[in-house]
Amino acid sequence: MGRAVTDLNRGAGDNGRPRRPSRDGLTIEQAAAVESPREFRLSPDGRRLAFTAEHAGARQVFLMPVRGAYPEQVTATEKPASDPQWSPDGRRIAFVREDAIWMVDVEGSHQALVTQHPAGNRSPRWCADGHQIAFISRRRGWDQLWVVDAPVPRRGRPSTRPRSAEPTPLTETGVDIADFAWSPDGRRVAVTSQRLPNLLTSQIHIVDVATGRERLIAGESAWETGPRWLPDGSGLLMISDQDGWFQVVRVSVDGKERIILTTGQHEHGEPSGGWGYVPLASPDGKRFVHIEIREGLADLLVGDLCDGTGAKEPPGASRRSAVISPFEGVWMAVAWLADSSAVLALGSSDRTPDDLWLLPMPEAAAEGVKPRQLTHSLPTVVGSDHFAAATRITFKARDGSAIEGTLYLPANAVGEEATRVPCVIHSHGGPTHQAFRDWMPFRQLVVEAGMAFLSVDFRGSTGYGRQFRWANRGEWGHADAFDVIDAAKWANAQPWCDGRLAHYGASYGGYLTLCVLTEEPSLWRAGIDLYGDSEIAESYRHGDRPGRIDLERMMGKPEDPDAAPVYRRGSPLYRAERIEAPLLILHGRRDKRVAPLMTEKIVEALEIEGKHHQVHWYDEESHGWTKRENRRDAWKRCIDFLRRHLLDQVDED
Repeated sequence: MGRAVTDLNRGAGDNGRPRRPSRDGLTIEQAAAVESPREFRLSPDGRRLAFTAEHAGARQVFLMPVRGAYPEQVTATEKPASDPQWSPDGRRIAFVREDAIWMVDVEGSHQALVTQHPAGNRSPRWCADGHQIAFISRRRGWDQLWVVDAPVPRRGRPSTRPRSAEPTPLTETGVDIADFAWSPDGRRVAVTSQRLPNLLTSQIHIVDVATGRERLIAGESAWETGPRWLPDGSGLLMISDQDGWFQVVRVSVDGKERIILTTGQHEHGEPSGGWGYVPLASPDGKRFVHIEIREGLADLLVGDLCDGTGAKEPPGASRRSAVISPFEGVWMAVAWLADSSAVLALGSSDRTPDDLWLLPMPEAAAEGVKPRQLTHSLPTVVGSDHFAAATRITFKARDGSAIEGTLYLPANAVGEEATRVPCVIHSHGGPTHQAFRDWMPFRQLVVEAGMAFLSVDFRGSTGYGRQFRWANRGEWGHADAFDVIDAAKWANAQPWCDGRLAHYGASYGGYLTLCVLTEEPSLWRAGIDLYGDSEIAESYRHGDRPGRIDLERMMGKPEDPDAAPVYRRGSPLYRAERIEAPLLILHGRRDKRVAPLMTEKIVEALEIEGKHHQVHWYDEESHGWTKRENRRDAWKRCIDFLRRHLLDQVDED
């Protein structure tokens, strides 16, 4: 089975980067073929990794020794597997398939159903004793935390207590749990949630498993998320924007003691508090690993938690963090090795896809121990040396705000014999996210086709502090759209631009495509909208709960008399008659975040107005493309559309 992902373990060059032959160009076929392994989980003994990788059209669970060898496939089903989680004894793995929790015996590959329900189940996490698995499910209409007894492995010792097949809830209805983490002793669970009426804070509670009683420890007046326990269970690490920037904070289990571990005007986490972006304490309790975001990059750093004897440092003590990521890119921490000697991390850049690395501690690096790349996702026939280099840019928006972005120029637009080229303006999704300088094959395809690509971190983006992140509250489709329009005007004034502009975006970026095409119609030669909103009040009523809560957090409720005008202003559907540029729209029929109704409505308006547009539906996709053939088809449609309307080229196929 290992042959499905043999590129995971090719040799690396002297600098830790893989040796790859050079070649010209990146084709759509090659770009679509890049399938990085995901969801790496380190076994309790620190010797093996569980992860998911695509095989025969669906993601499966694989195992791989940390020190390197061919991977071993442990699941083989028609439906994709996700979120593998090791049992404490390292003999079993819980995972999700078709919204049900399953368990597989690592040695025998015997699979057993743990629990299923029509409402779905996600995020399985083992209790410390291995007898129970906690998970999140909407069985009662809310994202509650549930716990179920784990099946006994086929060749394992029978449990001394009877197993109940029925899960029981640990949290009450009326609150959606976003994330959780078991304590090391299995007696408590830290849960993250946003609770009405204040949706501008994220709270962390400690739940007593035996009694169900909750205690608030963080988030009364700030966005605090990503709790992860210290090894001895005495407290947790989390991220907090209390001072206006996401910092790493150590908090005691009663919430009374808080020690800020990072400082400065850099973000050390993301609002989601999601996997990879949260701080992790080393097994010996002496250090912690965390990210630091700058200029579209995410460095990985290691800092001290204590003085080496286990004693806590006093508040305000001087601490220094050292960068351990070996190259500029976007890094996420996966896990510490059991002996605290190194960190497993995912790293990508605008030239290389996500791959797993083993990163030594600074003292080991000083003695010559080098970072080691464990997986290699870029095909050997693709050389990355010729890929376009990133240039950071800053411009002034019309209200004087500084807006940043990242520019990629094709080879013919650089040098003494440079020619002027069209430019594709890109808006990221979210909107509470940013345009990281990570692996984005479509961007490279655009550049290699002879067009510039400019990603814009409009107001509302992360990475620039809370004030900037909140700057599009009440301004969706308005102030942020004008930032994007001002970015296009900045590009148009540059000596490398020939004045032909297009806008491209997915999700919130697709919504901004419609917004900028209606606000400044004559500026654009083309627009591409991937599963974006067109009428945000209707999207509030028809979208899923996470999307609805996000809209309410940023715009209020549409039925509120004060919010109704800004909802109307932020809905490009009502200005469709202003659109001049040809428009391409792609959407998945199973999308629950942005309902297909949003595309149906704008298409109806475009047809009524006689506007030049194309629309294509992907019947089996939801919010984005999961199938390789659909990614390939979508990229081809987009590149062909841009060539036709920016380069006046017609595809002959």
